[in-house]
Amino acid sequence: MADEIPQAGTAPLAVRFLRPAAELSGLIDAYYILDAWRAVSDHLLAGPGNVRFQLAGEWRLTVDGAHSPTPQQSGLFGPTDRAAIFASTGRAIMLGAGLTPVGWAKLFDADASDMANRVQTLSDFVGVADADGLYADLMAAPDDLGIAAVLDSWFTARAAARPDADPRVAVLARELLQPHDDVTSLAAAVGVSERTLDRLCKRGFGFTPKQLLRQKRFLRTLERVRGVLDQPLSGLIDDGYFDQAHFNRDFRQFMGMTPTEYFDSPREIMRRSAELRRELNGLGLQGLHPARG
Repeated sequence: MADEIPQAGTAPLAVRFLRPAAELSGLIDAYYILDAWRAVSDHLLAGPGNVRFQLAGEWRLTVDGAHSPTPQQSGLFGPTDRAAIFASTGRAIMLGAGLTPVGWAKLFDADASDMANRVQTLSDFVGVADADGLYADLMAAPDDLGIAAVLDSWFTARAAARPDADPRVAVLARELLQPHDDVTSLAAAVGVSERTLDRLCKRGFGFTPKQLLRQKRFLRTLERVRGVLDQPLSGLIDDGYFDQAHFNRDFRQFMGMTPTEYFDSPREIMRRSAELRRELNGLGLQGLHPARG
């Protein structure tokens, strides 16, 4: 794949999505490949964790002004509560697997809160031999279908060897997609105490219940407005917002910029990714996919 460079004048990258095996439903929401043939960047949105692999070149994350390269081969990216700039430094290929909160709780020992807004090498969590073997198999795969087969085999085997996640994590994931006035109503809907709710949130989601309610409210509105920018925002924002000014404050909190600044930016990666996610899972943002399991 790394040698297939399109001619000048074409789009700066290709984005491809692949559906994981049925056995991984509820654990992995999608596989995706970002294939850039020149430097390109975009704003990576707040959302759940991911496992990512650099198959060629280099991708870098910039969070709060700090630049860092992604792990050289494979990395575990924790859930985030803020936007980051995700950029290739030139010709580069990134492969990713989007984790659901249930997938995080099932596949990894560390609480998601321990990895919130952080990145570490995958080998820190699965061992060097396992991580290196997976990366070698991915590099040897002949095409996208081969890559998906390698990931399906690895994630399925890992899931089979580990205990099930607390089933209340899936219940919580579904409830977080619904509007809730406060933490008390969310806990009641999940059927747990607020203390248990806090523990479940930190285990699979990485943040407190209050932080997650704000994040989901913001993402629901962002999903609505992305494709209808010719309409007034006041008619599209989530009912949980008092007014557009309230949404604008949240936008700056999560994105580090105003809505106008964001929607006027190129958004090459996220625009195409949202289209493909919508085709695959019904909604364009990873943090809004229905929970199964």
